[in-house]
Amino acid sequence: MKQLSLTWLSGWGLLVAWLMVGPAWAQAPRTVQVVTRTVSQTLDCPAGTVVRIRADRATVRVQGWDQPTLRVVLRLSARHPERAVAEKDLPTAQYRISPQAGAIDLVNYQTLAAGTPAPASDLRADYTIFMPAANALQVANTYGQTQLIGLTGRQKLTQDFGQVELRQLRGSLDATVHYADLTGSDLQLAFTCQAEKSALVLKTIAGGYAIRNRYGSIRLEPTPELTGINIDAERTEITMLPPPLTQFNYQLAANHGTLSVPSTYPDAGGNRTSWRSTGAERRPLVRILTTYASLTLQPSAGALLSHP
Repeated sequence: MKQLSLTWLSGWGLLVAWLMVGPAWAQAPRTVQVVTRTVSQTLDCPAGTVVRIRADRATVRVQGWDQPTLRVVLRLSARHPERAVAEKDLPTAQYRISPQAGAIDLVNYQTLAAGTPAPASDLRADYTIFMPAANALQVANTYGQTQLIGLTGRQKLTQDFGQVELRQLRGSLDATVHYADLTGSDLQLAFTCQAEKSALVLKTIAGGYAIRNRYGSIRLEPTPELTGINIDAERTEITMLPPPLTQFNYQLAANHGTLSVPSTYPDAGGNRTSWRSTGAERRPLVRILTTYASLTLQPSAGALLSHP
């Protein structure tokens, strides 16, 4: 994760660092042996079928396409300096691909017999999935990376620890992220996000956005097709690079923090922690509230800002 993310892990310390990086040997400059097993399947995925992924310590890549099928390539791997150990541990990495009535489930997990010690290897999973773009998707990933591209249906994502990348998404996305870095670009959808100790960066965005974040950061770069932003945050630094002021109405507040708006904006000066624009009632509303952190409205990188 980024350096910013690591600062959020105080209190978890070595436990989180070990979980993210792997066993101690993985950090040493030693040759690592990698043993893999690859599974490929193509399944019928008609309209209305929900794709559900539950991943652990995995890289998950999901891309929409125009075929009525789901194509999955799952690569399970065990990493250890000793190849014999990796070969012994790999069978504990298991998976399940289960077509059900109206759904397809994909899961990776570990199996251990009673009394068996935990695997010494670093076990990982790597999903590459192509699915009908308009079908619903549900992803839950822990200690991994998730990438969603070119989807247009109802999407739901839960990410605990790791990174998320969103590109060319339409439809809707309901995201819950903890201790994660989430980046998005070319988004035009209804976006809802509950975040904690997470960094959110959303560029070239359109549609409506409702975001809550605690102890994190948010950076937004909307397009004129934005239909609204509603952010409630605590101890979360927020920066927004919006289109011209005439395209939006603003309600901004940085309670117990610092508010900065361009000096060219009406009534921008003075010692204040809130600012409200005046304009047509039908303009999209940008409502942003944060506490104990800075809130910056900055239309361009070189703009002069007015501080309290």
